[in-house]
Amino acid sequence: MLTFSEQTRAASLTRMAEDRFDVLVIGGGITGVGIALDAAARGLSVALVEKDDFAAGTSGRSSRLVHGGLRYLEHGELGLVRESLRERGILFRLAPHLVRPVPMYMLAGDLRRRATYRAGLTAYEMLAAGRNIGYHTSVSAGRVAEAIPGFGGRSRGFKYFECQTDDARLTIEVARAAHAAGARLANHARVTGLLGEGRVTGATVTDEMTGQGFEVRARAVVNATGIWAERVAELAAGSGGVRLRPSKGIHLVFAPGAVRTTAAVVAPSAAHDGRYVFIVPWEDRVYAGTTDTPYQGDLDDPAVGDADRDYILAAVAGLFPGVTSRDVVASWAGLRPLLGQDDAGDTTSSDLSRKHAVFTGPFGLYTITGGKLTTYRAMAEDLVDRIAADLGGSGPCRTREIPLGLHGPAAAAVRLARDEVARLGLPPRTAVRLVRRYGDDWRQAARLIGEDASLGEPVADGLPVLGVEVALARSREMALTDQDVYVRRTRLTTLGLTPSTGSRRE
Repeated sequence: MLTFSEQTRAASLTRMAEDRFDVLVIGGGITGVGIALDAAARGLSVALVEKDDFAAGTSGRSSRLVHGGLRYLEHGELGLVRESLRERGILFRLAPHLVRPVPMYMLAGDLRRRATYRAGLTAYEMLAAGRNIGYHTSVSAGRVAEAIPGFGGRSRGFKYFECQTDDARLTIEVARAAHAAGARLANHARVTGLLGEGRVTGATVTDEMTGQGFEVRARAVVNATGIWAERVAELAAGSGGVRLRPSKGIHLVFAPGAVRTTAAVVAPSAAHDGRYVFIVPWEDRVYAGTTDTPYQGDLDDPAVGDADRDYILAAVAGLFPGVTSRDVVASWAGLRPLLGQDDAGDTTSSDLSRKHAVFTGPFGLYTITGGKLTTYRAMAEDLVDRIAADLGGSGPCRTREIPLGLHGPAAAAVRLARDEVARLGLPPRTAVRLVRRYGDDWRQAARLIGEDASLGEPVADGLPVLGVEVALARSREMALTDQDVYVRRTRLTTLGLTPSTGSRRE
């Protein structure tokens, strides 16, 4: 098992202060770690610093779907949809334990709606160009009732497929792959300034755990800070052109049994604004989202407001009668770094493009923002291509072929894991959980349980998270704080557990 721990971080910080790198990446979200992996895999020396924790921002607060963006067809963004579907296929191949197919149901009771959905899904699958996860089918009202037993009406519909992931765990796995490729990474390391006059030659960094400051020098500096990109760009004199229009998206998590469905449902919003809400099974719960509203508040801690909550609740209750705010056990809010447009005027945030953009300047500084979780690998390839050309070349992009934590099919790993967990006296579902969370490292997780049987037990009654997951968060995934463990590595807060007391919120 590759060690990625507090000790790994300490060694990386020492090297950052001593060495000069080809590339310094600022930002430990999915885009930043993707760039670190791409650059390191090409043979460039890479350092990455993140002011909080990996995936602490937008990358850990998404809808947890790796998808092509069916809705973007309405805006004619065929190129973005095609790119997203291609990247969905690549991620499904590279990380089959983390990126898994999920059936999606769209309800369509009338002929006009069925014709519209059928046309859209057909075009969607054609754009996937052989990388389809599955093909759409028409489903009867009876089949809808079987898949969605809590549905309060009766309707025919369509079933199609997207992929689901734990966005924070995907980010961690890419960070680990970057470390394996030679990159030096550190979370809780804040950039306080940029070095150089006339060109950017590095950054001043403060270790948030000790308060110690140091300098990191690099030939190229990448601002991959997402929603904070404008602020970091402003640290460099002469930078400009980065304009963001943040958009807030919130999700609600419902108690087990409150929203009875075995498949994800695409529900029209009750506001009749043309938007849809995803209602998605996850663990033994269901979450629903998202909103898409302009945001001007605190970038570090966006809140779930009453209007946000009511918007999602209304959509869920429209299909699942009887669901109320009392059924909500957790929530999260994230901010999309949407690109501002000079001629956008009163354009709503839902109509702004999800494409990414790269800004250069002053010399040595590259800012990348926009984009989607699904397309992070393509974004990284685009940016590193530009950096490599400016630095005098490097090897070709290799990230289409680098496995993200699992070599071989997930089903084969699960079969092996079942034999081992049976020997430990654990149920078969434990094997599935260990493979889905750790890929090839399920063996190390099982070994730890063998040495300490308590690690095979849930951390709290009625929750699926095992003690071994908390232990591995520190040694395998560079979790330094309780928030790192509870919020992102294990998702215990999303399951309704508070990190301060270990008590349930339900």
